[in-house]
Amino acid sequence: MKKKIVSLLASILLVLVSVTQYSFADEKGKVIFIDMNRTNLINMLKIPSLENELSTRGYIGLMNIRGDKGTDDRRSFASMGAGGRANVSTEMNINFEEINEDTKATFKAATGKSPKKINDLTINQSINENIENGQYGSVLGSLGQTLSDNKLKVALLGNSDIIENGELVKNRNLGLVCMDQYGRIDAGNIDNINTKNSSMPFGIQTDYDKLIKETKENYKSSDALFIELGDTYRLDLYKGYLNDHTFASMKKNVYKNIDKYLKEVFNMVGENDTVYIASGFPSDIDYKNKRRLSPIIKFKGDKKGLVLSATTRREGIVANIDIGVDILNEFGLKNDAMVGRSYSLVEKDDNVEYLSDEFEKIVTIADIRANVINGFVSVISISWVVAMCLIFIRNKITNQEKVFSVLKEFIKLGIIMPLSFLVAPILNLQTPVTITCGILLTTLAFYILGRWLFKEDLKQMGFFAFLTILLITVDSVFGTYLMQNNIMSYDAIIGARYYGIGNEYEGVTIASAVFALAVLLNYKKIPKWLVIVFSLIILITSAYPSMGANVGGAISECVAYLLFILLIFDVKMDFKKVVLLGLAAVAVVAIFAALDIVSGSESHLGLFVKQIFMNGPEAIIQTFGRKIQMNMKLAQSSVWVNILLAGIGIIGVLIFRPSRHFRTIAKKYPILFKGFVASMVGCIVTLLVNDSGIVAAATASIYILIPLIIISINMMIFDDKKVKTLK
Repeated sequence: MKKKIVSLLASILLVLVSVTQYSFADEKGKVIFIDMNRTNLINMLKIPSLENELSTRGYIGLMNIRGDKGTDDRRSFASMGAGGRANVSTEMNINFEEINEDTKATFKAATGKSPKKINDLTINQSINENIENGQYGSVLGSLGQTLSDNKLKVALLGNSDIIENGELVKNRNLGLVCMDQYGRIDAGNIDNINTKNSSMPFGIQTDYDKLIKETKENYKSSDALFIELGDTYRLDLYKGYLNDHTFASMKKNVYKNIDKYLKEVFNMVGENDTVYIASGFPSDIDYKNKRRLSPIIKFKGDKKGLVLSATTRREGIVANIDIGVDILNEFGLKNDAMVGRSYSLVEKDDNVEYLSDEFEKIVTIADIRANVINGFVSVISISWVVAMCLIFIRNKITNQEKVFSVLKEFIKLGIIMPLSFLVAPILNLQTPVTITCGILLTTLAFYILGRWLFKEDLKQMGFFAFLTILLITVDSVFGTYLMQNNIMSYDAIIGARYYGIGNEYEGVTIASAVFALAVLLNYKKIPKWLVIVFSLIILITSAYPSMGANVGGAISECVAYLLFILLIFDVKMDFKKVVLLGLAAVAVVAIFAALDIVSGSESHLGLFVKQIFMNGPEAIIQTFGRKIQMNMKLAQSSVWVNILLAGIGIIGVLIFRPSRHFRTIAKKYPILFKGFVASMVGCIVTLLVNDSGIVAAATASIYILIPLIIISINMMIFDDKKVKTLK
């Protein structure tokens, strides 16, 4: 009897526990995505209901809007839905319509699939355009397809249609985010959602009473609901027809209506639901002013902070390709074809203030970057050319020593500036004037320090190169903060890279390390075996996925460092050694790719390997095709080409004039000359394997050409003068 009672109680307890777990388990909520296109964060915060919600909860971020081969609304929305950069550049290839008897048969004949409530009637053109012109192999509609495959219902409400010359011009690009791979969406209303209003842009506006009603209805029947508040887009497009007063009046009415709508949404959603409010693309004036990061807000739970993704590894900065992946993640789903990354939520009470400050700094750097870099490159290339010209006419210069003494110090600035650019972010300056002054003062401080510590030119240059590679290595270990905020490094607005060592500093890493180690060896400050240790440390920190994460840099560095080691140990180079260098580079890539995949750090290299596994050799062809195209583009437009051209010219001249000059340098500075050879080979390799190889090769050549020019000046002017004096 006792056993029966115990068994009965145990059964009851088990049932109670199971029921409790089932009842109180975290259920997957719904997702609501609201697009306020052509709006910035400042204007979003002017909407009372949104500002009030953000005061207590919500994770905010700024989103890169880059597409494939261009940047516009269509590409940005398509990239969100594809989870990778997509190319939908032609507006006429997008035609979302609610299905009727006339279009039903046509759609099925064109796609081979039965239509749903809303369909892109020209989906095949969009797909073909993306395949033919796309560089990234992204698949349109990956988000919607994954939701559909998992029996989750999607609904779309609203549009950004306008009326021009009495005719309706359709704009329903949000459908690119939530459609499946055949351009279909389960439910919604995109045709009959607006109302006439002569006091609003283009004489129409979103019917918010209808939108509220249909939002509530579709919320009940759908798992993921996408809403386009078209009035913000129409207002931005219509601004040119208005004066300041009428624009302010329309803007006030638009935001008042949106405030009313958002109140209903926030009251409607459950505690397990996730709400996104975003602007798919910046306003026209923001885009023109280089404020090209759009806001994204995620409401989940009751905490506040910033969004972060592995795509950028930078708090508050994400990419448009991350949104679709994060929406899937809310349902516990994943699509390996989507290369974006889901968000991590970073708690931060002063999230709005922090992100605003970061944005101002990013915009300021982007605004002055071109002028500063152009000035830097011009100073370097012109000083090199002037130096060579003066060397040739040196016998006609009356006061040689003074002229060339000043010229040498001026040329040295080229080797100090990359270090100054790297250190300047520590000052946390934000305005164009303060950032520029900070760089100049940092350069002056390093110049004075070098002059104070060392009297010899070679030691000074070696000191600057050593500090540069040391700082790059330390910065890589601690998250590349200096690299991310560096005026000579990558830019979150451009979105070519967000973390690790950038292409500009890839070249610096290759040649500054070799030159610094060569100078130390030249003065016998370190044993040769220590070069191996230092090279390994630099290679690991610059290539490791969670540190420098630069694949092209890893290959180039491996070849340059290994060649330098072989040369300083007087190993005779032959065909077998050349093959060894190539195999070593391949081995390095394989090792770091394996580490990336095992560690789950999701860097560029690991992503590339996964794409190869999924798409086969096509992924390799796409990637290297993209690299070749980028280098061809840079060769025609980049200011860095000037350094390469000047460098090639100078090396060509020094080979022949004065006679046997290179042989003299090699004899007097054998270790340094071996370093120059290794760095030159590194330049060639980085040209071949990097998508911005021209940039990397140009920055690497700084640490070859400047020492060569200054050594040449010393040998031809000052050493020659000493010889004449002794005679």
